[in-house]
Amino acid sequence: MRWRAITQGQIADALATRGEIDEALRIRREEELPVYERLGDVRSRAITLGKIAQVLADRGEIDEALRIRREEQLPVYQRLGDVRERAITQGKIADMLATRGEVSVALATWRESLAAFQRLPAPSLIRIAQQRIAHLEARKR
Repeated sequence: MRWRAITQGQIADALATRGEIDEALRIRREEELPVYERLGDVRSRAITLGKIAQVLADRGEIDEALRIRREEQLPVYQRLGDVRERAITQGKIADMLATRGEVSVALATWRESLAAFQRLPAPSLIRIAQQRIAHLEARKR
């Protein structure tokens, strides 16, 4: 079953790359996600939800993408104690908040992610967070 879900995810990736977003979302929601749910694989489910949220955000469906990241994906990483994935997800949430014009909240969220990256350490993620913070600070002025 797991291999089927992985294969379905790869198909969804290929379809999304070709611009067939609706079909890619359908596969993720109706074929890939249910397998991880049946298996009780919360990490793979969270990863798939993140991919769904990213597609929705790219399509401008920010509210639904935020809901998925905040209510379904982030809590999994918190429960698992996965500091890195939690901080990455928070950064993605911050980017969506900035898109909605919530610059102060986005800035605070990115700063929280930066602190987590510095504890890991994760040099490339630290640089990304620092760049996003600098951009948001400039935007705020």
